[in-house]
Amino acid sequence: MQNLTSRLQNRLTSQPWKPALGAGIAIALIASLKHVGFFPYLIAPLGASATLVWMVPKSPLARARAVIGGSLISAAIGLGVLGMLGATPWAIGLAVGLAIFAMVLFDVLHAPAGALPLVIGISHPEPVAFLATLAVSTIILVVLGRLYLWLTEPKARLKPDI
Repeated sequence: MQNLTSRLQNRLTSQPWKPALGAGIAIALIASLKHVGFFPYLIAPLGASATLVWMVPKSPLARARAVIGGSLISAAIGLGVLGMLGATPWAIGLAVGLAIFAMVLFDVLHAPAGALPLVIGISHPEPVAFLATLAVSTIILVVLGRLYLWLTEPKARLKPDI
């Protein structure tokens, strides 16, 4: 029990609550934009994207181009494949596989984006509105996450992360 207590104490003194709070605020802002009618959708994988952007900002999966580009590529593939083949289990699987392949091919791998074809298969969103919502939402996440990193880590100012 003491080992668990000391591990928890170490975790709390490392202040993970600050970026976690930032991620929560960013998602609350995006959810508020949906609530007031600016966005037609609140896209679930953005929660996982926020976790990467805020908690492991130097990960290749949290790069701005991975978050934004990977999400848009994955969603576009999901919309295209499922629009042509319907939202059958095999079409959803094909869309996920193609999305992952394309993200690797274009060096924009972002794990949460792999879920977007599933979201599309379940919710059948209007394509343009979904892509626009996703684009603005991922930009908000990245900009706020990078602003936080820039303000809290002076070394981060020297190297742009694209």
